[in-house]
Amino acid sequence: MRIARASIASLGLALGMAAPAACAEEAPGWQKGDIVVSGGVSAILFDSNARITLGGAPITDGNIKLSNNSNISGTVEYFAARNVSIALVAGIPPTTRVTGTGALAASGELGRVKYGLGSLVGRWHFNASGRISPFVGAGVSRFMVFSTRDGSVTQLKASSAWAPVVQGGINYHLTRRVGLFALATYIPVKSEARGISRGLPLTGNATLKAAILKGGLSYRF
Repeated sequence: MRIARASIASLGLALGMAAPAACAEEAPGWQKGDIVVSGGVSAILFDSNARITLGGAPITDGNIKLSNNSNISGTVEYFAARNVSIALVAGIPPTTRVTGTGALAASGELGRVKYGLGSLVGRWHFNASGRISPFVGAGVSRFMVFSTRDGSVTQLKASSAWAPVVQGGINYHLTRRVGLFALATYIPVKSEARGISRGLPLTGNATLKAAILKGGLSYRF
């Protein structure tokens, strides 16, 4: 009887010691050295403004509008510390339609631009040990022009450019390895465009304020 009681007590002690270890092993929070790959769908919303000249004369009441886009993008993230990470973001290049407004409205679609937005961002994670972990980030982004297509403006060219990026989001850990995320990013890009309109050279210095909303899945290695 004493042996049975001792065995039960030993088993209870072993289970009691194993439980915290199992919990620690399955803890959902971030750890230093984690590598996380995530992917999802993004909505890219543009607020654009441009200073435009035609034949060297400014078009004071003319402007441009860029169509909004959606694309699939991915992120590779490395945790240098439990609450600090570095994330590299890239996606499938979408194409935006550039149309004239105001005095340029009659010109309709000026052209199309196929572009990409790649970013390198440092992130600070709050509640890093919890199942729900918000974060904020800042870094640098590259607006990359891959190709252009003429519309009412011919010989259309647009420049790539560097830009700052800020973002905020939240991670939710479904399991130790799999999670969900939602993210909002803001990138103010300054780009130059040139072409021919009505037989005259057209130039535009544009500010493209891109707000990107993204959600998807993540996997931790």
